[in-house]
Amino acid sequence: MLRDLLALVAAAALIGTAAPACGGSKKPVKTVKTKKAKQKDTRALLAEARDEAKAGEIDAADKAYTDAYGVAKELEILEEHVDFLIHAGRATRAQEVAKGYYDSNPTDSKGYALYAEALLAGNKGQEALDVADSMVGLNGEDPEGHEKRGRALLLLDRNDEALDALRKAVSLDSASAKYHVQLGLALHKLGKVDEAALEFRAALKRAPDDALTHVYLGMALRDQSELDEALSYLEKALELDPRNGRAYFELGLLYNRKGKQADAEMALSKAVQLSPNESLFWYAYGEIYRLQERFDEALSAYRKAIELDPPYPKALAKLGVLLVERKQYDEAEAILIPAIRRDPKNAANYLSIAAVYAARKKTRLAIEAYEKFLDLAPKNDPERNRVKDAIRDLKRR
Repeated sequence: MLRDLLALVAAAALIGTAAPACGGSKKPVKTVKTKKAKQKDTRALLAEARDEAKAGEIDAADKAYTDAYGVAKELEILEEHVDFLIHAGRATRAQEVAKGYYDSNPTDSKGYALYAEALLAGNKGQEALDVADSMVGLNGEDPEGHEKRGRALLLLDRNDEALDALRKAVSLDSASAKYHVQLGLALHKLGKVDEAALEFRAALKRAPDDALTHVYLGMALRDQSELDEALSYLEKALELDPRNGRAYFELGLLYNRKGKQADAEMALSKAVQLSPNESLFWYAYGEIYRLQERFDEALSAYRKAIELDPPYPKALAKLGVLLVERKQYDEAEAILIPAIRRDPKNAANYLSIAAVYAARKKTRLAIEAYEKFLDLAPKNDPERNRVKDAIRDLKRR
């Protein structure tokens, strides 16, 4: 209701400003660019934005996209702008850009979809769910609203509801590869790998030349231990798109699974080179270095993973562990305390901060952190017995 009322007020204001002023004999003269001139300006600004994006000049590309939209006011430009910002590791800025259109166009479902996508990219599950619920309210038969709703629910760990929403999207548009892919990704995240592979195969039938769908099927096959078939799909993805960073990322995990750490390192190096703003890729790159005990390089990769927007959560814990092992307690504490505030249910962070407190003779804080770890960690966590021993030792002091 409020959004509709605001729209009516805005429309009334627009009508008022369009009316000629009373008592004036002359109308003000305006210089208006021709449609052809505006199109030329828009094309030039878009070309500039794309060139800056390719060169990695994020701020310059952002400005050029903003200027292009300012000239043409075309939603397609805004969609490209938001997509660029998401993949440039600027999820917060993407939300800002998308929200501007969303606020100004309260009845345009595309504005809802754009804003929800930006929120999802920033891992803002509740805000994305609110927008997706509004989309479904506008049109319950629009599959995109259900797809966005499912992905938001997944971020909130409301997994059964998430799968129901994503299956609803597929049922409303079973011909779309996009909805099969999103359902497959949700199933894969929840450990339902066999079902995920079926959804990716269904998507591939509908989009046989889509490189990313080949990547996802290769990922699922790898996790089914079908390593040779997985490799064939990942290689096909790179044949279709040689600059696909996600393909190299999944290839790196495949080589790691095969115990080929040198090949894994090369593939992950290519992944972060081609997709330098993907925090997950930097985290995996750090893991490969850590497994090889190349700790300086691992630290550098983990730091990169937490600098991006949004940061990769597990990188914080792993960075904390390495800093503790290297007795860099000041930096470890500076990283771990904000990480715990941001994600208070992450058991690994409490384990690391407990080690910092124990080393600094802050016995009470160490015991509290270890006990919090025991509250949150799975019952089969291999660290539980060691932590219980550590608590007993601290209590004896």
